[in-house]
Amino acid sequence: MNSERTTIGQVAEWIGGRVEGDSTATIRTLASFDSAEPDTLTFAADAKRLERLADCQAAAVIVPDEAGIVPDDARIGNGATLIRVPDVERAVAELLRRFAPPADVPPAGVHPSATIDATAQVGPDVAIGANVMIVAGAVIGPRCVLAAHVVIGRDVTLGNDCVILPGAVIEARSVLGNRVRIGPNSVVGAEGFGYIQVDGAHQRLEHTGNVVIEDDVDLGACVCVDRAKFGSTRIGRGAKIDNLVQIAHNVQIGEGCLLAAQVGVAGSAKLGRFVVVGGSTGIRDNITIGDDVQVMAYAAVASDIKPGQTIGGIPARPVSLFRRMLAAEAKLPTLVKRIKALESRIDELG
Repeated sequence: MNSERTTIGQVAEWIGGRVEGDSTATIRTLASFDSAEPDTLTFAADAKRLERLADCQAAAVIVPDEAGIVPDDARIGNGATLIRVPDVERAVAELLRRFAPPADVPPAGVHPSATIDATAQVGPDVAIGANVMIVAGAVIGPRCVLAAHVVIGRDVTLGNDCVILPGAVIEARSVLGNRVRIGPNSVVGAEGFGYIQVDGAHQRLEHTGNVVIEDDVDLGACVCVDRAKFGSTRIGRGAKIDNLVQIAHNVQIGEGCLLAAQVGVAGSAKLGRFVVVGGSTGIRDNITIGDDVQVMAYAAVASDIKPGQTIGGIPARPVSLFRRMLAAEAKLPTLVKRIKALESRIDELG
C-alpha cells in the first residue's frame, strides 16, 4: 500500500463521497474493519460492522449513504470521520486501485536475455522480461507485457495491452484478444486429454484446433486451458477464472462467466453467459449450462441445466431440492432407530 498520507477530503473526491467530520485529517492506507488503526481508512457496508462503528479505531469509515442505514448523527468511537458513498463496494475498489503498489512487471523494452524469432511481430511499447521466448510467426500487440520466463508459441496472436505473468506458456495457434491477463504458470493451448485404445494400449489423439480467449478475460495462476481437437476451445469476453482451474478441449465458456478455484470443466461442455461456478465443482463433458446459472461449491454437474437456476449437490440439483435432501439426510440416524424399533415391535407381535 501507499506509504504517503492522503487527506480524507481527497479520498472523498476520489470516490464521490460526502464527508461528515474533519476532511483535513490524513490517512496512510486502507485497512479491514477489524485491523484498522488511527491512521487508516476502513469501510462498513454490512449490518454486522455498521453496528460496531462505536468500536472502530480508524481515522475514517466509508459507509452507505442510503437513508436510514447509518443515522445522520452516527460517529465512530474515537470521534473520527464518516465518508458516505452511494456504493461502498465500488468505493473500496477505486481506493484499492489508487493505493496499490506498482505492478511487479518488466519495464517497457526487451530484456537482453529474451529470445525472439526473426519472423515474430512485436508491437510498439511492449515490455518483454528476462528469458522470455517468442517463437516463429507469433504476433504481439501494442503495449503487451510478457514477464520473465514466458513462452509464446508458434503462430500465437496477442491483442493489445495483454499481461502474461511469469512462467506462463501460450502454446501454438492460440489467439488472445485485448486486455487479457494470464496468471503465473498458467498454460493456454496445451494438447487436450484424448486417447484411443489400440491393441491393448492407449494411443494419444492429436488435437489440431486452438484456444481463443476473447477481450478482457483474466486467468489466475496455474490455470490450464486445453486446445480443441477440432475448431476452438473458447473463453468469452469478460470471463474471470480463478487459480487452479482446468478447462478441457472444445469447452465453450460464455461471456462474463466466473469460475472459482479448482473447478474442472470436461471436454465439449458449454457454459452460457454469466454463469457462476463455485470452487471445486466438476462439470461433465458434452453438457450445456444455460445463461445466469449459479452453481454452489463442491457440486457435480452431470446433465444439462436450464437458464437462471441455482444448483448444488452431487449430482447437482435445484438448490431448493438440494437443501430439502440435506435436511432429510440429517434425520436419517433417528429414522433408522425408529425403523429398527418398529421391526422389533413387529417381531414381538408376530
